[in-house]
Amino acid sequence: MSANEAHYRWVKLSKHCDATGDTPDAVHARRRKRVWMDGVQCRLGPDGNLYINPEEYNRWVENQPSTVRAA
Repeated sequence: MSANEAHYRWVKLSKHCDATGDTPDAVHARRRKRVWMDGVQCRLGPDGNLYINPEEYNRWVENQPSTVRAA
């Protein structure tokens, strides 16, 4: 995010996917499996669009156990 952009708590799914490389299918799968909870990592807006909370997304990534093993 550039210095002149406002900081938003919620961004549309498309902006989240552009910024992270995540796919809409992966996001919807996390919602279905309840890995992501509505109102925390994601939320349906009054316009029917899905919004993502970038801070909660980062918290989710940082709290996941690493599956990469050192060689």
